[in-house]
Amino acid sequence: MATLTFTVPSTTTSRFAVAAEDVPDDPGELLRAATDGPYHAHIAGRLDASQLRITREDLTCMRWDPGHIKAAQPEDRPDARAFNDASEFAVVTAFAPITDQPRGVQVARAAAYAIARATGGITADLVTGHVLSPSAGERTRFVLADQWLGDVLPPFRANGRCTAADPALDPEGVNACACVRLRTRGLRRFGLPELQITDVACPHDLAALNVLRTAARRLLTDHWSWLATGPAGRHRTIHATLDLAQNDFDDFWGSTRRVHLAPPSPFQVHLTPLTSRLIAVGPPAGFDGTINDWLWSDTLPLGIYDVLKA
Repeated sequence: MATLTFTVPSTTTSRFAVAAEDVPDDPGELLRAATDGPYHAHIAGRLDASQLRITREDLTCMRWDPGHIKAAQPEDRPDARAFNDASEFAVVTAFAPITDQPRGVQVARAAAYAIARATGGITADLVTGHVLSPSAGERTRFVLADQWLGDVLPPFRANGRCTAADPALDPEGVNACACVRLRTRGLRRFGLPELQITDVACPHDLAALNVLRTAARRLLTDHWSWLATGPAGRHRTIHATLDLAQNDFDDFWGSTRRVHLAPPSPFQVHLTPLTSRLIAVGPPAGFDGTINDWLWSDTLPLGIYDVLKA
């Protein structure tokens, strides 16, 4: 059976930024002054241990461009524009061993949310490049669907330029275009390569996105199981054929209580390394047809075709 090998880093770095009108010279003091929340003790401990760094940055000293931060959802666009126009930021940087994930990134994002609440600011994830929807706080249970992947659909029908037929009305629509390319942005902070799926026709964009989400969740589950064994080396070899199931899709959303219209059935994807940090996701090796034939077939669980968000 074909395999692929990738390097697992010993540590990873994640960064979040909060845009606000008046960021104090030492935004970390805002966290030290907080006395509640499930992450308070974790934040305080990591600040003291230098695993969490909080800095104030403005346009005169920053090495990143706030104008590159985008909205993941239409309702986030006003916040994205305000973030783009801001001039003062509190930047939260987490340095964590790979075995400390996902708690390390959860603590960092909880710190960013706390600063945003204290300053009335807007939070962004500098790994995914998206503003984060306003939150009451970081939940204690890790759920990959909580804006960790940068998983969003591209502009509908290539901003209206694509006229591919609906496959439900015209069979020619199954392979009528290849506009869609989707890539995760966030798996690297957990020590995994990012995933990509390409040459997808516009009518299959949601199915392709959910295949990517499901594969990411399964790879992450297996990755944490592997790390729990205490591997001595920094290289990991996995099968190029990945078996997925409805449960993996449910786990992405953090729920196992979805109503299934039909008995859940497993399906496979094939993984192909493109670079040391990027893996392509496609149909299983034995599938006779294009990626769009596969996405339009009855191989995939029903929820793959219609669930955009929780």
